Amino acid sequence: MRSFFARRILHRFSQRYGYNTGYLEMLLKESPAAFFKFAPLMKASRHREVIPIEASFAAGITGAKAEDCGPCAQLVVDMALEAGVPKDQIEAVVCRDVRAMNDDVVLAFRFADAVVRRSADEDEHREAIRARWGQKGVVDL
Repeated sequence: MRSFFARRILHRFSQRYGYNTGYLEMLLKESPAAFFKFAPLMKASRHREVIPIEASFAAGITGAKAEDCGPCAQLVVDMALEAGVPKDQIEAVVCRDVRAMNDDVVLAFRFADAVVRRSADEDEHREAIRARWGQKGVVDL
């Protein structure tokens, strides 16, 4: 029964975002146990308590781009638009134009970028996040 509902959710997700859910569908078919262990991670990846929505999506877009997954990056952009993130902020993150980002987006972008590049200044950006939003802000990002 759970698999039936999961297939329906995947189908709706695929239709809504024009995103290929083939891998998840295969995982569900071949190993439902593995799928249902993996599924909570998708929800956890959307966790946000204190940071603004545009900062959260700035980090998400930065991570997706770093993985060089065009469909993944497009999915995060589509979700950001759906969540009401201003288009100019999304475009600024996609183009890496820090001058066009608002202060919250700059903080999240710089931190996420440092993390994905394994940069030596990651700690500096983490501290800036902590100073702005506290430890929960670090957890959110």
